[in-house]
Amino acid sequence: NVWVSARCLSIDSDQFSTLRQLKKFLDNLLLDRGYTALHTFWLRINFGIFYPDSIDDYCQIRPWVCHALRSNVQVLGIVHHGEILTIGNAFTSSYLKRLQLRNFDVDDWFVKKLFSGCPNLEELELICCFVNIIKFSSTKLQRSTVTTTDDRSISCLGFEDMVIDMPKLVSLDIKEVPDRNLYFVDVSSLETASVCIDESSFASSQVDCNVLSALSNITSLRSLSLTVRHKPDNSIAW
Repeated sequence: NVWVSARCLSIDSDQFSTLRQLKKFLDNLLLDRGYTALHTFWLRINFGIFYPDSIDDYCQIRPWVCHALRSNVQVLGIVHHGEILTIGNAFTSSYLKRLQLRNFDVDDWFVKKLFSGCPNLEELELICCFVNIIKFSSTKLQRSTVTTTDDRSISCLGFEDMVIDMPKLVSLDIKEVPDRNLYFVDVSSLETASVCIDESSFASSQVDCNVLSALSNITSLRSLSLTVRHKPDNSIAW
């Protein structure tokens, strides 16, 4: 069986007419494979308004993700185009090295459980996610990309620090994190950084924005891009 021996699986919902077809295919595929070791499991879900059904709850895809983790997957990608999904369970795997999530609600609980449950995670990509994180801390992570959802109706609860403490991080790309003041504790291994700072970080002397001073002290830094995110001006000129 070719599916049993395959070490890399990339499943795209565009190849299926309905969610039911996708579910039937994946359920049978994973049943046939059992827990044969996987290197890569990439799942792209894009059931939009023109489909009779869609993914609106993480529980609908949780069995597939758990199966991949139990199969010792090293690279896991869940690319979801649709409503923001909330992950209600912790990821646990000593084999997982790279994780990409798209269109998920990511908070401190999930991140803390992720880093403790996946001690060898080296790369984390949070793409178009609702990022509600106050502390981003890992002793193993080497590469991280964070971009937030374009849905501005979703907002964090007040302006707070987003503490980043990752001594082994060599590459950091953070864009568009509303209501968060980036504060670096230990990013001493950084080689490349692209950082977007919220303009509110400079609005008051009570806000301690140490991005510039922290990055200027990193001797390994070879490439740096800094931008300031401005909030839309809703004022009316008379």
